[in-house]
Parts: sequence; structure tokens; C-alpha cells
Amino acid sequence: MRALDWAADEAALHNLPLRIVHASVWERFEGTTPAEDLPEARAEAAALEEVITDAEARARERRPEVRVHAEVLPGEPIDVLVHAGEDAFALVVGHRGHHALVRRQSTGSVGPGIAERAWCPTVVVGDFAAGRPSGQIVLGVGEGTDADSAHVAFALHEAQARSDDLVAVHSLSRQETRHDPPGLGSSAADALLSAAVPARTALERGVVVHRHVVDGPAHHALLQAAQHADLLVLGVRHRHGMIHRELRLTHHAALRHAPCPVALVGVPWPN
Repeated sequence: MRALDWAADEAALHNLPLRIVHASVWERFEGTTPAEDLPEARAEAAALEEVITDAEARARERRPEVRVHAEVLPGEPIDVLVHAGEDAFALVVGHRGHHALVRRQSTGSVGPGIAERAWCPTVVVGDFAAGRPSGQIVLGVGEGTDADSAHVAFALHEAQARSDDLVAVHSLSRQETRHDPPGLGSSAADALLSAAVPARTALERGVVVHRHVVDGPAHHALLQAAQHADLLVLGVRHRHGMIHRELRLTHHAALRHAPCPVALVGVPWPN
């Protein structure tokens, strides 16, 4: 329900409608209707209706100004949500819970699976301790990031809508795997951060930007910065013509350990 609450607040923040989806692989919704007099069939149908009805009522009560539509769709959760989110501002999912909007067998399966395939930002809301807004959005800036990068635009848009500061973080030691390039020098890293979030752009948006160059692995630096964040925004690279995007150690660490929601936004592979 944390994910539902976050999604309702986000919809209100951006004046968007909220679509609540529950994915079901049960026979009734797959097109093969079992005998209605079977107790287990009636119980399953009632449970599905209760989940989606309760979710819709919760969202409407929390944000009466938001237009809410709730539905049960047949299919596996990742397939259903990727399709449902084709034209969405964002897909929002939770980590765990027996009454979660999307069923899943493992904590880490749906969020990363959607992030690898979705063409819109994926926001994963974990079981972090609820608290007051901190007034900061944290943005991960890696090699190849520039002012046109989708995750930079998403982070700026969120910071502007929330009147939050934007904290852009780059790690000098990004060798998360042996395939990663070596880190940039300090002066080059400063230049990278300035190019990724230009002062003029921030001024036009009315967003205060803090640029931090940190020595150490990227996932450590970002998790530390996210300790006091409302949202952590990371880019997920994809190659031209490929369906799946590449989740690295930084992404998995953020999804597992970040104390705030994590937004994963697709960005092209640098030339």
C-alpha cells in the first residue's frame, strides 16, 4: 500500500489520472471460467475484487482530487504492467506485502523486471521507514550523462514539482564490475556534473542544485546520499534495437537498500 499511496500523491502532484492495475493469472481472468459453485472459485473471485476495490477506495480517500480507475487484468505481472505502462508517466510498484497490487513470488522480481523492459520511468517503493519529506531529490550522474538524458529531465521535473533541491552525485570510483570504465578525474567529474545539470537550466526551473563528486563505489555514494532524499533517480542504459535494459550493481543495490523510492529511467547507451 506504500506504493499505492506514493502513486496517488504523485498523480496529484502532476495533475494526472491514476490507473491501478492488479495482474491475475487465475483462470477466470484468463478466459477459462471454473464452475461458479466451487467454493474456491467464489473465494478467489471475492479476494480479487476486494483487493482492487480496497485499493481504489484508499486512493480516492487519500487524494479526492485525482481521477482513479482500477482494474484486474489477466496475465503475468511484468507482462501486464509493461504493456499497461506503454504511454504512462510512470509505473509504480511496491517491494512486498500480501495485499500488494501486483502478485509476485520474490521481493526482487517485479521491480527489476519492469525496469529492464518498460519504456516509461519505473518507480519502486520499498519498505523504508515513512517520514516527512526531506526536500531533496538525488540524481545519479555517470559517464555519458548530459543535459538531454531522460533521467536528468525526470529528476528536474520532480524537483520542480515538489520545490525540492536536486543533489547530483557522481562517483570517482565506479568500477562496480571489471567491465566498467575507470573513474574520471576530479576536475573532469565537476565538468560532467555541470554539463549534466546546467546552471541555466536549473535557474529556469527554479531548482537549487547541489553537485557532489564522491570518492568510492557508485552504489555506496548514492545510498549514502539517499539517506535524506524523497526520491533517488537513476538512469538505466539500453542499446538501440534491444528490448531489455541493463541493470547493474548500482541499480540492484538501490532497489534493495535505498531508504526512499527509486526511479529507474531508460537512457541510450553512449556512443
